[in-house]
Amino acid sequence: MKLTFSTCRLELKDTFTISHGSYEYRDTMIVELQRDGIKGFGEATVIPYLGVTLEGLKEKFNEVAATLSTADWAWPEDLWEIAEPKLRGHSFLLSAIDCAAWDWFGKKKGRSVRGILKMKDGSTPISSYTIGYGTFDEMKRKMDAAPWPIYKIKLSSRNDLELVKKLRETTGAVFRIDANGSWDAHYFYEDYATLKGLNVDLIEQPLPVGMENNLDKSRHFSSVPVIADESCRGPGDVAKCMQWFDGINIKLMKCGGITPALEMIRRAKSLGLKVMGGCMTESSVGISAMAHLSPLFDYVDLDGAALLSNDPAGGVVVNRGNIEFPGTPGLGCFLK
Repeated sequence: MKLTFSTCRLELKDTFTISHGSYEYRDTMIVELQRDGIKGFGEATVIPYLGVTLEGLKEKFNEVAATLSTADWAWPEDLWEIAEPKLRGHSFLLSAIDCAAWDWFGKKKGRSVRGILKMKDGSTPISSYTIGYGTFDEMKRKMDAAPWPIYKIKLSSRNDLELVKKLRETTGAVFRIDANGSWDAHYFYEDYATLKGLNVDLIEQPLPVGMENNLDKSRHFSSVPVIADESCRGPGDVAKCMQWFDGINIKLMKCGGITPALEMIRRAKSLGLKVMGGCMTESSVGISAMAHLSPLFDYVDLDGAALLSNDPAGGVVVNRGNIEFPGTPGLGCFLK
């Protein structure tokens, strides 16, 4: 087995603003796993506010690539078990290698990954489209340019409730609210009740990590679940999140790939939690990987590649919320 990587800059169609800051691009690493003449692909995006840098990804890749190239594995889970101790604390790179292994494995078997996992295409939820935080005019323009049935609205404080009310007057689309941990615990339930009446079907990570004990599930509406994102990174976080949240948002780079994501889904469902499949700013390599798990989710947010002006890859397409799979084995992704 041979592991290599390439890097590129993902340019966004619009400046993207969340509570952690604004950006116009993300650098990304595409990992290629080659074995028996077959190539598999995975992706690790640079997210500085999570401590992920391009230099750090390259350094860690060069540290482990030679050792992992000699690994003996028959199933992707086997390679993950070998790689995880060497990449503990480096979930983005671990995810890229794991997804590349699943892509390779599917191609080797001549089947799609969702086929190997015995899923049906017709059961995928509709994806949301993210509207970065901005002025009313900016956010309205982005919504007009992307007429999707569900929008994830990024907010940065409780003062933004008036903004949501104004946006609601312009569209009948479902709203999902993502505060990225920026709201004040003292006012949360007052604001939560207001949002319930604005056709909002979930609220994602309203409070900062460490403030979860200010949430009271007995006060939550079943129609507006509160979903953990930053508070739930991997399988070990699922059970504790049940105390405060109604569901969890799984991201492959956050948890370390398809292999641990499957375990998170199993644990969440056994506890009665809703499960959401999310993404970072990613090319079609990363989006294709998560899309193959979409039949297992209650909600999906797979718009990462749709937000780009220069996607360097192809594969699964998310068209106005509908997930369209190519009829190819593995993850179905390819580099242009």
